[in-house]
Amino acid sequence: GGGKSVVISTLCLAQTKLGLLTKLYTLNPKAMSVIELYGILDPTTRDWTDGVLSNIFREINKPTDKKERRYILFDGDVDALWVENMNSVMDDNKLLTLANGERIRLQKHCALLFEVGDLQYASPATVSRCGMVFVDPKNLKYKPYWQKWTNQRSSKQEQLLLDRLFEKYVPYLIDMIVEGIVDGRLGEKLKTIVPQTDLNMVTQLTTMLDALLEQEIDDPDVLECYFLEALYSSLGASLLEAGRSKFDDFVKRLSSMSTTNDETTLARPGELPGQLPTLYDFHFEGKVKKWVPWNKLVPEYVHSPEVRFIDILVPTVDTTRTNWLLGQMVKIKHPVVLVGESGTSKTATTLNFLRKLSPDTNVLLIINFSSRTTSMDIQRNLEANVEKRTKETYGPPMGKRLLVFMDDMNMPRVDEYGTQQPIALLKLLLEKGALYDRGKEMTCKYLRDLGFMAAMGKAGGGRNEVDP
Repeated sequence: GGGKSVVISTLCLAQTKLGLLTKLYTLNPKAMSVIELYGILDPTTRDWTDGVLSNIFREINKPTDKKERRYILFDGDVDALWVENMNSVMDDNKLLTLANGERIRLQKHCALLFEVGDLQYASPATVSRCGMVFVDPKNLKYKPYWQKWTNQRSSKQEQLLLDRLFEKYVPYLIDMIVEGIVDGRLGEKLKTIVPQTDLNMVTQLTTMLDALLEQEIDDPDVLECYFLEALYSSLGASLLEAGRSKFDDFVKRLSSMSTTNDETTLARPGELPGQLPTLYDFHFEGKVKKWVPWNKLVPEYVHSPEVRFIDILVPTVDTTRTNWLLGQMVKIKHPVVLVGESGTSKTATTLNFLRKLSPDTNVLLIINFSSRTTSMDIQRNLEANVEKRTKETYGPPMGKRLLVFMDDMNMPRVDEYGTQQPIALLKLLLEKGALYDRGKEMTCKYLRDLGFMAAMGKAGGGRNEVDP
């Protein structure tokens, strides 16, 4: 969350604007094996199979008369396997030597950029050959992201109200969750089920607000209710049970609103409901402009004798809440991950939700991860479900959206350098919307109209910590 990608893309856009055309070739070296990266020579037949990186490297180093720059961006973890092969390119020789004896010189108009989170596995040989720029997340923080988001809102009135609400709640809550600071006193940090940065929480908050604020809202009290609901689904979403009550108490204190404890009346905007212990148990219903308890919104279970026993799902408060959340995220086309202990019906709820979607506009793909899943399995699965649209664009049949549900996302084996290969591939696919063909062509394929959902258990017992 330091803004590394933003710095690099700003540089490319600025150079292009100043008349120096800049092309960026992004790849994640950890999304494939070293053989697929550099190519391999068959020892018996002496057949040469080209690799993704060697192909890009040869392509960009062709001489050109145009005034342009070409950068290869390695957006992934550094490990001793793939980066040591780059040593001869990074020192004064500037030569990439491949296994078939081919040598490619790095030209004046080309450069290599590495965008990494840490240099845990890099050797001094690699570090001494690179110029280092440390991008500290403390310098950027989350304010610029929030400003960028509010500036996209159409009404000036709404921008002012949202800014006021942000200043009222978010900095104090983030201090409480990340640092453990309450009222200037240092306490203990709140435990979350997956590690989250402050920027990550604010991004989630804006995503939730995008989903909730469908039309302009001028009434400050109503807007505050929506904002509170978004806070509980973003900053308070990954907190463990003990942290939730502290979070809830602190929000209620910051809001300084009166509480309605009467069982019969529902709280209106400007009041907080107090019938149930926390605000997690309530949903702000925009149509009637009241806080409704989730237990009143649970649909009645109607038994149908035709349904198989395994497919029976009795709706509860939690499944209703999760269904609502999945619906909001699918509506604004945003990926979503459910994290929880095993047996909390993550898979059952999601599959139930997906089955109810209209088959005319959605195509479903369900991938179960295991410890043997490789990035190739996922790529083949995705490629089998999309068709060619134009030269390099692929997607589901026109007018449809492919929803990919990945179960047990943190199961794949972690290599000795701490990376899960399938997740490295997904990272590139989510950020750039593209992956590299691993057959003969080696081209970059852009995948359009994809939606992602995932479920994963807590780390431990065959499940691994996922890279934040």
